[in-house]
Amino acid sequence: MALVKRYALESQRDPSVRLLAETVVQHIGSKDYLSEILAVYYFVLRHCRYANDPRTVELVKRPEWVAKQMAAGGTPSLDCDDLTAFLAALLMSLGREVRAVTVAFKDAFHNGERQYSHIYVQVREPRSNKWITLDPVAAEEMGTMLRRVTAMKIWPIA
Repeated sequence: MALVKRYALESQRDPSVRLLAETVVQHIGSKDYLSEILAVYYFVLRHCRYANDPRTVELVKRPEWVAKQMAAGGTPSLDCDDLTAFLAALLMSLGREVRAVTVAFKDAFHNGERQYSHIYVQVREPRSNKWITLDPVAAEEMGTMLRRVTAMKIWPIA
């Protein structure tokens, strides 16, 4: 979680991340924040693919690397950590408030600490002040997946 937060915070300032975010929302009316949020989310769904990390490595890709790969015509392969950092950076570069949510699907503990196995981003829509869940990994099964959650923790990214 620490790397996801750090990378998202640092990358929101990166010119390649801001340029990509501006390109995604360029045809959306000014101050149509919900449409901006949805445009960014669906852009990520269309242009990234889900892939697991290497077998024994927790790999977190920096959002600016992902933006540069996309600018070069590539299709990044990302897991839930990468997708959360990337979405958070894109949305923060557009001025949105975001937070990460870690969830557990079983009651697993290690050294007394709950083990979370998935992460996704939530973004606050400024007009309604409502939090919107964006989870590209569970896009087609969001309701089913959320019903299996046994615990969750919210991590502000500020």
